[in-house]
Amino acid sequence: QFLPMTLAMCLLYTTIPLTLTALP
Repeated sequence: QFLPMTLAMCLLYTTIPLTLTALP
């Protein structure tokens, strides 16, 4: 069983850097 908390954290840590690098 996958923990929703871990999944959310993984998604955040993978999407945030992408958006930060795509902004400039």
